[in-house]
Order: sequence, then structure tokens, then C-alpha cells
Amino acid sequence: MHRLREQDPVEEECRGWNWDRPPLRPRAYLGLGVSEVACRYCPTGRDVHLRRMGVEGGRTQPLVDGSLVHAVFHAASCDVRRGLMDGARGWEVYERLAARARERVKELGAVEERHAWLVDLYKLLAITWCAEEWAWLFTEYRVDGTVLGLARNLRVDGLAEGGVVVEVKHGRPQYFHKHALAGYALALEANLEVPFDYGVLIYFTCNGGVGVGWEPVYLSTTLRREFLERRDELIDVLVSGREPPRAANCPEACPYRGVC
Repeated sequence: MHRLREQDPVEEECRGWNWDRPPLRPRAYLGLGVSEVACRYCPTGRDVHLRRMGVEGGRTQPLVDGSLVHAVFHAASCDVRRGLMDGARGWEVYERLAARARERVKELGAVEERHAWLVDLYKLLAITWCAEEWAWLFTEYRVDGTVLGLARNLRVDGLAEGGVVVEVKHGRPQYFHKHALAGYALALEANLEVPFDYGVLIYFTCNGGVGVGWEPVYLSTTLRREFLERRDELIDVLVSGREPPRAANCPEACPYRGVC
């Protein structure tokens, strides 16, 4: 990753602290979510249009499962950090957390029959972080994206040592997941005025057991420009007032599939 940065350094105009000039300065300030810009499951942006019009979408099973994965990830991180900061050893913290893992996951809204695998995920995350005996990961880090035309209260899934942006996903990898990392990096740079050059995509799956995959990502100029282009395209759609057309291939996971 360091070699990639050496060979293709981020252009200065694509650093978040240059938020007041092109290409970072937005055409309008609409408070967009990073996921609205990056995770374009609907290719026409009709889902964002409907949401902005006040149309209420459904809670599809993939969305529910993804939300629970994020909740478990955040809960495990906070629980481990709290235990270690109280002075307990890593193995002591893990034993304590593992003993009530099922109850903890139910508190997060999981249905025991369907989401039993989330208990294993909670334990897996807990034992990994407890083994380090160091609360190195900050989850759901809040950052203001207003100056970039993004939402005021963005939540980054995680920040790891060395300024690494972490994005958690449930399901199969998609290229546009890298755009989300780029968007968060730009917002972090705009607020903190320090570079964020690297990210990690963590994928959790359930195929008879908990599967974990991860991909390191260099947050290059190309990824940053692609995110900004998607942002500006979405702004143009929303500002125009025109209703975006229905997608030719509507994703099954889209919450607006039943009302589109």
C-alpha cells in the first residue's frame, strides 16, 4: 500500500482540506449521506429521490441483516474497550463477554432463530480484540461532511491505528464500496486537516458459519474523483426537480422496490 502511494500520490486538489475549491466544492449543499452517493444500488438515483420526497421504504431482509452486522461490530468494540479500560486482562474480558453473548445480541434486535450466527460473530470480534489487549479501533466515529455537501452527522464504521478508515459490509464485495471509503476520507480530511490515505473493507457473511474477508484499499486520486463525480451527478438529479426513471433492473434489496 505504501508503494502504491509512492507511485501514485494523492493530488493536492483532491485532499479534503481543499473543500472550498473545485473539484471538492459541491454545486449544492443537500446533506447527502456517503452511502447515498457511493452505494448506488439504484443506477438512476430514484431511491434517493423517493426518500427525499418523504416516501417510506420497506425494511428488506438484506437491510435488516446489514444493520445488525454493523450493530454487533460496534457493540463488540465498545464492550471490549470498556472491559480493558476497567483494568481486566484480555482473557477475563472475553470470558465475561462470551458468557452473555447471546443476550447481548438479542439486545441489539436480533431474532434468535434467524440470527444465531451473529452470536458467533460477536464472539469472534471479541476474542480478536481481547487478544490484542488494546482497544485500538474506534467505531461509529462521527464527522461533519457539510462543507462537502454531505450530511452533518456522518458515521464512519471505524478508525484504526494510523488513520485507517474502516467500512463494514454484509454480503458480496462491490467496487463502489471503495467509493464510500473515499467519501469518508475526504470528510475526515476536511475536519481534521490530516491525510487519510488507506482504508479497509471488512466483509461478514453467513454460509453455515461466520465468514470474514477483508480488502485493503489505497484511497487514490482516482477513487476520490469517482466519488465526487457521483456526488455531483446525484446533486444534479435532485436539484433539477425531475423524477428519475425506474431502473431497468431493480435490485431485490432495494427498500423502495414495492413502491417504485
